[in-house]
Amino acid sequence: MKKSTLILFLVALLGGALVYYTEIKPGKPRDEEKDLSREAFKLNREDINQIVLTRAGQTVTFENKDNKWLITQPLNALADESTINTIIGDLVSARITRDIPATAEQLKNFGLTEPKVKLEVKLKNGQSHKIELGDKDFSGSAVYAKIDSGQSIASLSGSLLTSADKDLKDLRDRSVLGGLSQYDIKGLKLSTESGPVNLSKEGESWKLTAPVSGNAEETEVNSLLSEITSAKAADVVSESADDLAKYGLNASKIGVTAQLTSGGERALNIGSKVDEQYYAKVSDRPQIYKIEKALYDKLNVKLAALRSKEFLKVSQDDVTRVQLKNPNGTLVVEADKDHAKWLIKEPADKKDKEATAFKIFTPLQSKAEEVLDKPSAAILAKLAKPAVTVKLTFKDGKTAGLNVSAADGDSVYVRVDGNPAVYKLNKTMLESLSFKLDEVVSGT
Repeated sequence: MKKSTLILFLVALLGGALVYYTEIKPGKPRDEEKDLSREAFKLNREDINQIVLTRAGQTVTFENKDNKWLITQPLNALADESTINTIIGDLVSARITRDIPATAEQLKNFGLTEPKVKLEVKLKNGQSHKIELGDKDFSGSAVYAKIDSGQSIASLSGSLLTSADKDLKDLRDRSVLGGLSQYDIKGLKLSTESGPVNLSKEGESWKLTAPVSGNAEETEVNSLLSEITSAKAADVVSESADDLAKYGLNASKIGVTAQLTSGGERALNIGSKVDEQYYAKVSDRPQIYKIEKALYDKLNVKLAALRSKEFLKVSQDDVTRVQLKNPNGTLVVEADKDHAKWLIKEPADKKDKEATAFKIFTPLQSKAEEVLDKPSAAILAKLAKPAVTVKLTFKDGKTAGLNVSAADGDSVYVRVDGNPAVYKLNKTMLESLSFKLDEVVSGT
């Protein structure tokens, strides 16, 4: 071994031994080392009653009044609860991971000569904290900060800068229906280009009440509710509604009125189009907003999209008896007393044999392709001579009957007793109900 190589080897060996005896051996393994960070502030959410946020030359003051955060400067408006709660959460959980000594001249190296954001947090007990946020570190996960005029620079989680570095538009509440949730709404009155559509919640289900009555398509209604309760205005155009005609809001054609479970209503009316957005106003707020085209399109829904495509809402567990007539004969089945089996009562040669219930119920749970309020005479003639009839008896003694037409090309038509609408389905539904009676016997 060369002399120079030997020297390097001995230096490396000595260095390794030094690290082992000074750092590793005396203490715990590195993955068990204690967290040396500390709380930046000793406070709880409930302690804070005012936050003053300054960025880009603008100061915004938030005040907590009756457990609701308001903006009081530079205007009076509701604060965006999600944003303010995130800022408060970052303040409460803020931890100093490192202290960096720095002179006044060195502050510019950390973006603290002209901080990106300044925060003053005022507490109910009269105390306050001041935080100045500068640049993020090289990793982007931490931000350099000055806290309460401290002599050193503190390293905090970068999430505080992310949550606080927002302009006034993003700090104020722009929810178009004022923070309503789906559970706050028991009815909807829609104004659309095709005319009015009314929906009402009955129990856990939604019903159409105008211009037709019937079950609503739950997925479509839930999608509509999700859209209107989560939608935020793109911008605030005016703080007052002195000239509705200027924004096309004096004769609004598109909009929605939400009937509230707590009583009363809240309406959103949409006015003129501007670029790819629309002017809008909420009934209980003075501001004029701009909303996105996607919300306009969602509210301008067609009746057909909201109508349930289920011609019959039926659960096998609620039915006690089924009578079915198809081209192969008549079948009558009844549930046993435990509702565990379905037993054949007709035809006589199969009496008390167990039936395969899914062959009956699965086709009855099919969804229509289209709902026809004004079926043609030809369709009505087909239904007058049905290919299949079904009569269901329920646990409460009520009954439901339906007729299924013969095939009309690739389609069939279904009509349920008491419902004037006709449902258009694929002919596979008819084919499924046209089984041979032997095929319904369990085990065959």
